[in-house]
Amino acid sequence: MKLFRRSFEIIQEQAFQELPYECCGLLAGIRNVDHRGNIENIVYEVAPCRNCLYYGREHGFEISYQEFLDVEREAERMGYVIVGSYHSHINSPAVPSLHDVDFARSGHSMVIISLMNSQPKEVTAWLMRESGGFHQDSIKVIE
Repeated sequence: MKLFRRSFEIIQEQAFQELPYECCGLLAGIRNVDHRGNIENIVYEVAPCRNCLYYGREHGFEISYQEFLDVEREAERMGYVIVGSYHSHINSPAVPSLHDVDFARSGHSMVIISLMNSQPKEVTAWLMRESGGFHQDSIKVIE
């Protein structure tokens, strides 16, 4: 996946601001599919969202359906689609949880930032396969 530096910074800033809770948001951009079916998502806009979980925001997130629709509508007005989401993991690795797998759609990129003891540990990207399951994807931060 490709992500502009400022978008990457926005995700990191939100992760710190939301502590001790998980942050979340949506990624809007363009999905490129090559002749072999390989997907590369290019993120042009980051939409920070509210973690609407009532309980368990320290270890989970949920984006309201209405907020998702609002962001999707705005992305479409700009000529983009929702290509994925991002969220933080607090004191746990930056690998998809079962909830993360359930939330994702085919072709969906998921960026996870892991914060250990309030410090950034790692940032990873994952791509949901058409056949199901995630595979780790590279993050290319561009200017």
